[in-house]
Amino acid sequence: MKARRVKDPAGGIGRRLRRLSVKAGFTVAMAALAVAAPALAAPDLNLDAYKGKVVYLDFWASWCHPCEQSFPYMEQLKQRYGNDLVVIAINVDHNHDRAEAFLQRLHSDLNVVYDPKGELAARYAVKDMPTSILIDRDGKVQYVHKGFFPEQIDDYNAQVVGLVHAR
Repeated sequence: MKARRVKDPAGGIGRRLRRLSVKAGFTVAMAALAVAAPALAAPDLNLDAYKGKVVYLDFWASWCHPCEQSFPYMEQLKQRYGNDLVVIAINVDHNHDRAEAFLQRLHSDLNVVYDPKGELAARYAVKDMPTSILIDRDGKVQYVHKGFFPEQIDDYNAQVVGLVHAR
């Protein structure tokens, strides 16, 4: 079954994500979350700065093997779409040194926000690692990916392309 974007019928902050399972571990979000996370949740993350761009938020942890698989994909997205797409990797490790070792091992230069208390993860209802949230230029969540599945990269790319080319 092909993934499709679902408009948010209810809207608003704090609405629970209702999900339509499309493939194992792959979901389409039906609720829009706020673009700007409160400053108290993570002072290093202000999505208002990226209005007008597509944002790919990725929640990850150093102990997560699928997270390790997703990093090369995110690096490719960053290179391919340049100024139209912002990739932000949000680390939920309690141990900062483990997160840094992970990034060094993968030679990653992605923007990283550290969320050791899980405040951002809670705001975005993240329960699985990795979880990627694709936000459109208007700041509305359009897609949520639970897990990372290399065999679904074509689906992920189609969603990114659709949002990047939507003006």
